[in-house]
Amino acid sequence: MNSLSVSVTALARFVSRTGNLSSAGAFGSVSGIEGTMLHKRIFADLRKQYGDEFETEHRLSHTYEYDDEGASIDLNINGRADILFIKDQEGLPHIIEIKSFNSSKTRYDKLVHTDHEAQLKIYAALYFLDNPGLNEMNITLRYVNITSLEAVENTQKITRADALIIYEDHALTYIEFVKKLLQYDQNLFSSVKEMKFPYESIRNGQKELMRSVLQSLSTNEILFALAPTGTGKTISVLYPAIKGLLRNKYDKIFYLTAKTQTRVVAAKALNDMRNKGLLIRSITLKSKEQMCLLNRKCDTKGCIYAEGYYNRLIPALTEVLTHDELTPDIITRIAVKHRICPHELSLDAMNYCTVVIGDYNHAFDPRVSLIRAFDEEEGTRNAVLIDEAHNMVDRSRSMFSASLSKSLINRMQKAFKGRDPRVESFLAQADGYYNRIRDLLTSDQSALHELEGIEEKNTLRTVNFEGTTKRPLKLYTILWRSIRLLMPLLDLLEPGELRDTALEYFFETRFFLTIFELEYDDNYITTFNLEGGDVTVGFVCLDASEKIRSRIEEHYPAVFFSATLSPFEYYRNVIVGKNCESVRHIELASPFPPENLELMIDSSINTSYKYRQETLPALTKRICDELKMRQGNYMVFLPSFEYLDMVYASCENTLKGITNLKMIKQTPSMTTIEKESFLAAYDQAYDGLLVGFAVLGGHFGEGIDLTGEKLSGVVIVGVGIPKISPERQILSNYYTEKFGDGFAFAYRFPGWEKVLQAVGRVIRTEEDTGFALLIDERLDKPEYFTLYPDNWRI
Repeated sequence: MNSLSVSVTALARFVSRTGNLSSAGAFGSVSGIEGTMLHKRIFADLRKQYGDEFETEHRLSHTYEYDDEGASIDLNINGRADILFIKDQEGLPHIIEIKSFNSSKTRYDKLVHTDHEAQLKIYAALYFLDNPGLNEMNITLRYVNITSLEAVENTQKITRADALIIYEDHALTYIEFVKKLLQYDQNLFSSVKEMKFPYESIRNGQKELMRSVLQSLSTNEILFALAPTGTGKTISVLYPAIKGLLRNKYDKIFYLTAKTQTRVVAAKALNDMRNKGLLIRSITLKSKEQMCLLNRKCDTKGCIYAEGYYNRLIPALTEVLTHDELTPDIITRIAVKHRICPHELSLDAMNYCTVVIGDYNHAFDPRVSLIRAFDEEEGTRNAVLIDEAHNMVDRSRSMFSASLSKSLINRMQKAFKGRDPRVESFLAQADGYYNRIRDLLTSDQSALHELEGIEEKNTLRTVNFEGTTKRPLKLYTILWRSIRLLMPLLDLLEPGELRDTALEYFFETRFFLTIFELEYDDNYITTFNLEGGDVTVGFVCLDASEKIRSRIEEHYPAVFFSATLSPFEYYRNVIVGKNCESVRHIELASPFPPENLELMIDSSINTSYKYRQETLPALTKRICDELKMRQGNYMVFLPSFEYLDMVYASCENTLKGITNLKMIKQTPSMTTIEKESFLAAYDQAYDGLLVGFAVLGGHFGEGIDLTGEKLSGVVIVGVGIPKISPERQILSNYYTEKFGDGFAFAYRFPGWEKVLQAVGRVIRTEEDTGFALLIDERLDKPEYFTLYPDNWRI
């Protein structure tokens, strides 16, 4: 007997949804204020119309038993009806399903969706099944305009027989589709059971890491694993995670990374296991923008791949699921064939994959998170594997931060001129607000005090900057009113520059307000910035650890792993918070002989910003003395592009007499092709001296794998300390109050992470040898010396 679970919503969508992909749902995002108003109005109207005696979120469930042609399936169907009257004014049970809308359409027949009707009727069927003596009831599908709060609805009586016919039709249609997948699932578990480790030998530390991963995933734990370069982290995490499927603690594995290259490594590890007999379906996700066939910002209006999407989804999905490894190329090829959106197809296909390879934001970012995968109503149980987890520190803060610029408001004003006087009025108020920020900042006055009434003692001012822990309520009101009036107009705008600008303004402002309403807490600051002639207001998240913790603790087992997760207490505190209970960590030794890496520390040169020009000759001599007698491929890492250009020019002049010298450098905002060209120089050992200059913490400082003679050594200048800024200083003050050593949390530890990553580029295999020269006078100080890994021999 096979057992499957599906929500009423998902069942109705799968079988009955038709028509186009629509942006209407995105426009209908409800703010905190709107949500409160909407609920009050809905309940007041219901009481007025039907009386006080009703239940909300009434749970309904049933197991549909299927037995045919040797296939026995229990389909567990569950959901929550919005409103249930045990007895309405007619004395009948009455279920009401409520949907919101924001378009200019106000007629029921223009608003109704076939899957909404099906969802309501399935709820009725489940209620009938719970009440055997009942033969008829009332059902209502009610649409509420989130702007005007007006409602349109359709009420009908439904009999037991009619409801059960619809219910059975949906259950059977769904089972016919998933029945084809059940044998696949059985083969998956058989192959997992038989699967052996895919490589001939197991490196030092891999067994310990695999045991720890399996234990944590099986006990709903959060594991932090420091696994040095060469441990084989990817296979050591994926292999036990897949084996853990047999323990029935989770159904889906999310492998999340910050960089495309590490996704490629994860996909290769899966294929290596497939080559050893594993049968498993996986998908690698790409962003909506990267998968768009029209190469534009996503807008379903006028998009041929959104038109009729749901009419053609099932045939496309059926074809997609004939593949084990779903790559973006495969998804795109099939999407083009069926003329549907490839990105949306990838998200629908993801529901039928056991391993999902994607970005951090697919699980954590409030703007991007894959709700359908992490929705508890769907009954999906996930395990989350976070690769290169040191990147989560800054990325998590960024995910929960938002900003809005004057330049965007001005573009919206220009594009929307003459379209709607009410919207234009609030845009003008927003522009006036931003103009006052600029005027007050340039005259060294408190903009927060003048505009928001915040006492100056509660603000921090520097040149062209002001920050506070208070929220700007007056700005919020202006912006909220502007998009509340704009929302119902969006569907009326034809494709073109006006619509593009209006959508950008709406979504950026909507997210800005969402952070204000739902996320802003004691871990936030509001910032006013004047830079390059543009004014920006930001909600900066200083610490996202509680938000990350709340998304995983007691919900999903998670493994955070990286070669640079030391000191552990720092990463624990800034990623999941010091109060996270079910956390443990392991720290593995390097699997490589320490003598393979020659470590040299030069603490005679001061590389801090103040002394860079003064010490440039000494630094140039030290770098060039180390490299000029060598042959092969080398990299020099510096803390900023400005410093890089300075040192590059000086070294170029000093080394110009060397035969077969090749010098290349990283530049800001390199394209993908330019990055590939830079790395192509390292494809093989250079017959001469190749020196590449790159920034610490940048694209070439981590996540690249240059084995053997592709890279023979690195020179690292400085200790990677982030650039001092008002926001970073506030962050330092925040961590001083929270942990006592704000400088370490805001500057030293993030900087040292970049140094360790750069050193890790040298030794990638057991056969690799090379050197790392670190230059900075702070390197012999106790606060840095104590951070040296145990495998460093100096």
